[in-house]
Amino acid sequence: MKIISEIQRPDPQVIKELEAVSPSDYGHSLNFQLISTRKIKPLFPIDNTFAGPAVTVRIPPNDGLLVNKALDFVKPGDVVVIDMNEEERFACWGEITTKLAMEKGAIACIINGPVTDTRMIIDLQFKVFSYAVSPLTTKVYSLDGDVNVPVSISGCVINPGDIIVGSNDGLLVVPKEDALTYLEIGKKEQEADEKRRQDLEQLGAENYLRRFDPLWDQLVEKSKNDK
Repeated sequence: MKIISEIQRPDPQVIKELEAVSPSDYGHSLNFQLISTRKIKPLFPIDNTFAGPAVTVRIPPNDGLLVNKALDFVKPGDVVVIDMNEEERFACWGEITTKLAMEKGAIACIINGPVTDTRMIIDLQFKVFSYAVSPLTTKVYSLDGDVNVPVSISGCVINPGDIIVGSNDGLLVVPKEDALTYLEIGKKEQEADEKRRQDLEQLGAENYLRRFDPLWDQLVEKSKNDK
């Protein structure tokens, strides 16, 4: 068992600027660091993109004790990230943990395991992404676990202090040491997306699609040569 109480959090201004860029914009240029909603789904539709540093916790399938210990270390603006290794039965997060997290200032929770008390959490409008929903909850056995260590969510490694950017489409994990690089990528892709939007409006669908003709012609020619 490893418990780390203090983590390095990125510059709040950088987090605020990352929050202004949707994970979907990053999807145009990144192949990694993005988590889709195929497995980790938002409990309710997310209207606005959020961003915050990760406080991480790893727990056994049926022992939720260290979730409460992790909440001890949460600061305003943090995102709680819980690694349950895609557990399907025991829910480690519900109404009380949500209220505790909110009082500590957390803005969201990401769990690759189940959540419970969904109606109450939706009423509280606390952002939760989870792997499953279950009425069966974890117990307090003091078995094992770790707080503020590297964890894995859907194959993406998340270190404590990494920035989680979330929207209704999914999640982006920004390594804290590369935050400025990711911010630059995001702003560039955001501008490119706006340019595509303007081009479509000005050109119309038919003329907009013509820009892909050279690539289509190359594909046809390559297909001929391969025969």
